[in-house]
Parts: sequence; structure tokens; C-alpha cells
Amino acid sequence: MVMIFSSHKKSGLTLVEVLVGSFLMLVVFFGIFGLIRLSIKLIAQSKARIVATAFANQKIEQVRNLPYNQIGTVGGIPAGTIPETETITSNGVSFSIKTTVIYIDDPFDNTFPNDPFSWDYKRVKVAASWIGFMAGTVDLVTDVAPKGIETTGGGGVISILVFDANGQSVPQVSIHIENSAVSPAIDATYQTNDQGRLFLPGAPACDTCYKITASKAGYNSDRTFAVGEIIGGTTLAVPAKSFISVVEGQQTDTSFSVDRLSAQTVQSVKYVEEKTWSDSFDDLTKIGETFQTVASTTEGSVKLDQSQGQYFQTGYLVSAPITPTGLTQWGRLNWKQDAPASTNLKYHLLYSTSSNWEMIPDQDLTVGGVTNSAGFDLSPIDIAELDTIKYKSIKIKADFSSDDASLTSSLYNWQITWFSSDTLTPIPNLVFTLQGIKIIGTDNNGNQIYKYQQNLSTDGSGQIVIENLEWDSYKITVNGISTGYDIANSSPSQPVNINPDGSQTTILKLANHQANTLLVTVKDSANNPLTGASVRLYKTGYDKLKITTESGQAFYSPLSAAAFTLDIMMTDFQDYSEDVDVSGQKEQVVVLTPP
Repeated sequence: MVMIFSSHKKSGLTLVEVLVGSFLMLVVFFGIFGLIRLSIKLIAQSKARIVATAFANQKIEQVRNLPYNQIGTVGGIPAGTIPETETITSNGVSFSIKTTVIYIDDPFDNTFPNDPFSWDYKRVKVAASWIGFMAGTVDLVTDVAPKGIETTGGGGVISILVFDANGQSVPQVSIHIENSAVSPAIDATYQTNDQGRLFLPGAPACDTCYKITASKAGYNSDRTFAVGEIIGGTTLAVPAKSFISVVEGQQTDTSFSVDRLSAQTVQSVKYVEEKTWSDSFDDLTKIGETFQTVASTTEGSVKLDQSQGQYFQTGYLVSAPITPTGLTQWGRLNWKQDAPASTNLKYHLLYSTSSNWEMIPDQDLTVGGVTNSAGFDLSPIDIAELDTIKYKSIKIKADFSSDDASLTSSLYNWQITWFSSDTLTPIPNLVFTLQGIKIIGTDNNGNQIYKYQQNLSTDGSGQIVIENLEWDSYKITVNGISTGYDIANSSPSQPVNINPDGSQTTILKLANHQANTLLVTVKDSANNPLTGASVRLYKTGYDKLKITTESGQAFYSPLSAAAFTLDIMMTDFQDYSEDVDVSGQKEQVVVLTPP
């Protein structure tokens, strides 16, 4: 029997091979396409640059063939017959031809005012630019001197300096000058040099007639204002920076300030009041345990105990348990103390185990690199990250120590704060007013007219991003009657300083409107908010102690329209006490000073 075997081998490409091949082809194709596209761009730009150069050269030649007294721009300084801006279209590309003519006071023979003839020659700059596909600019410059001896060009000199928020000069700022009081009228635009200066000899003399505007892309603008201008519906009676004057044969100096624009985000959320447990040691009810320490209810303090007139070397104090109702987030640990040299105070937090009170483990409580076991010594301590399920009841422990038997630390009060609700519930569509402190001038009644004052509103999510804000100090106000809300806390505290080229967020925490409220802001002499200060507001029938928030604020609402006493205490600062008359939405800023 003969066995016949047949073998058939199938050949072809797998799906993976097809995909890999396709991918490689696409990479090659897009690479070639990119090179072709770049080549087209370069060719187009080269053609446009050649045409722009031809237009600029043509304009330069036209200028050189003009009589010297006609070399100037229409509406410019000096005045002349040359249009400041022209538009020419060639091969479907639109070219803008801008011509600038200025007098030059050459330092070779001194400069104004030492040089009686400061209009030595004219400098002509022609800028031919195009937009669209690979936009660009061609600049050509030429100097044109008068025939014969040097003569005066008449008029006076305008000297302009532009600087930023730090007082540094700003180059290439656009300077727009308008003057309809002279003939021919002036309406021209120039640029500051690399030193932020513009020097314009030959300006026609006139009184308070030059409107000058300084601007640059991405920067705020600054300008002069006229008496009687309408600003936001209000008549400007006394401008802070009025139109400038030019006197024949004299120099007029003026300056402008511009810097990069910024953005400000405002969020409107519901105010959740921070709850507070505190002990000022007026009695012993909140003390859980002591060892070689003694609480003086008459002095309101805790110190090391004594033996035969000598303070013990160590001792401690433990608070009673602190068990908030409805706890959702811990807040801060604060205290006020006096610790002379050779003495020390360290603070710890304890929690309840099944059988005892122990220190909260360091892995759960380390703040700023300081562990709970080592002890904290800088108030306040942020404990917001503590697990509220595991640590729903805590105690505070203070460890006293002294290397000098004649000295002891003194603890005057301590506090723990928390929230019963940690949800930042947005308040949508909140209408508010944002106002800077820079002023344009005053109206007929002497009221200030602000450079920035706008009514704005957060969106449906309780947020608004305000773009293109000039650097300034801004204050946000809310009309409680029309919105139904009062500002209970602003983070950061107001006014909000916005720096150039910056971006920041302000959170407005809002409480239901009441007829009378008090918002206290506590700061140091450097204007920094003081977190953790004890703020007590009291009168007959009312006595509340609060701890300032991260923005240094404490809010009291509702209140009666009456006189209250305001006491503020904080470690390393002098105690503060003052009577405060509350009526309406009262705001009180308190600056604490070192002892």
C-alpha cells in the first residue's frame, strides 16, 4: 500500500503586522506632510517679507524726497503730510505700513535744556507688518537732517517715563497722544525706548490739552483725564492725573505706571461656624488631671507647683475629655502662655483607647515636622487631618519643665476648635461689588471716583473668574439686604492685594443676613493675619469667646445695636481691650503689638 501525504502551507499577514505596518506608514506620511507644510510656511513668509521690505523702502524714499518741514505724520509731533498708518494689499496679503517721526536731540551738542536748539534732526521709522499665515514685521529707520544751520522746531518738549509696580522702566510701551486744541490736531502713537522713555521735542504749546495713554498688550493701561469727563456715569471734577500742559521752550515731564494683568477667582460658600472648647482656668471644672502643677482661679493660670519656695522641675496638666457633638472635622489647638528663659511648655493630644488615655500616634499627628510625642510649642496647631471616627474624643496635655527652681511657665488658656459640618456648600449667583483703591479723581461733591469698581456675580456653582485685573488692593462688599447674606469670613482677609501677573482665589463665607453683626480681623504690625487669637466680645447678657480663623477673623451674629467690650489675647502679643459700638455690619481691624 502506498501512502500519499499532501502538505499545504498558508502564507499571509497577521492583523498585528497590518496594524504595525499602517502605523509606520502614518508616521512617515505625517513627517513628510509636516516638512511640506513647514516649507510652504517658510516660502510664504519669505515672499511676504520681500514685499514688506519693498513697501518699507518705498516709504523711506518718499520721506527722503519731501521738504524737511513736511516730514512728519498727520496728527503727529512733529506734524507733517505722511499718514501714520496705511494699509496695502498685495497678492491677497494685507500689509500695514506704520510711520513714526520724532525729533532727535543729539547729545553731541548737549541735550535739552542745555542745548537751545534741541530739535537737531528727525528720525523716521517705518514698520511694515502683516498678519495671518506666518505673520511678521519689517522695520526700517532713517535720520533726516535739515539743510543749512540748525534751527528751533518751536513748541516745547514732552518727556514721558513708564515704569512698573516695582518702579522698573517698561520698554516698548505704546504711547497714544491726542490734542484737539491745536492746529493741526494731534492724534499719534509712539513707543517708549528700552529705558521706558519717550522724548518728544516740538510739541505745540497749550494749557492742559494733551491726553496721553500708555498701554501694552497684557498690561494695564494708564492715562491722563480731562475735567468734566464722564467716568462710569459720574462727572470727573478734579482728575488725579489731568491733561498735561506744554510751555514754549520748556520741558514737561510726566510718568505712567503699567504692569502685567492678573486674575482673581471669587467663590461664595455657606459659612460654617467653628465650634470651640476652651478653658481660661477661672474654675477647675475642665481640668482632668494634674501632677506637680497648680491652677490659680484668681489669676486664671496654671503653673508648676512649689515645695519649700522652690518650683518643681517638671509637672503636667491634662484637660477634661473633649467630645464634640456631631463632629465632622477637627480644627485647631491654640493656647496662650508665658515661658521665661530656662522654662518650657510642650503640648500633646491624647485619645481614649478601650482601657486608657494614650498619646495620638505620630503617624496620625505630625504637624510641620513636629511629632505629637515630641510635643508642640508653637500655637496654633492644625489638627484638621485627624480621623474623626478614631479620635472622636480627645484630651490636651501640657508638660511643664524648668531648669531654674525660681522660675515657672504660665499657661493662661487653651482651646480646641472643630466643625459640626465641613461641607463648603456653594451659594450660587451671589451679587457683590469689587472695588480697588486706585482713584481717577473726585466728583463735584468731593467723592472719590475709583479706577476699578464693578458689580459682579458668581455663577451657578458659586464661582467667578475675573480676568485682566490691574495690580491693586481690592475690597469685596455684599449688600446684605438685597442678597440675604453677610460676609462672615473672607479667606484671605480683605482688602485683597493682587500682584502683577498673578492668580489667586478669595473664598467668601456667607452667613444669613442680620441687622447687626461684627467681623473682627486681627493682624500684626506687618499686616499678617493672626490665627488662633482669643477674641472675647461681651456686655451685660452677652459673652462669647471665639478663636480667629486662618484669615485672622472672628464673626459675631446676630447682635443687638449696643456697646460691647472687645478683648483679644494671643501668645507673644500684648493683650488688647476696647469698647466697640455695634450698629449694622460693623468691621473692626485690630493690630496686636509685641509686649
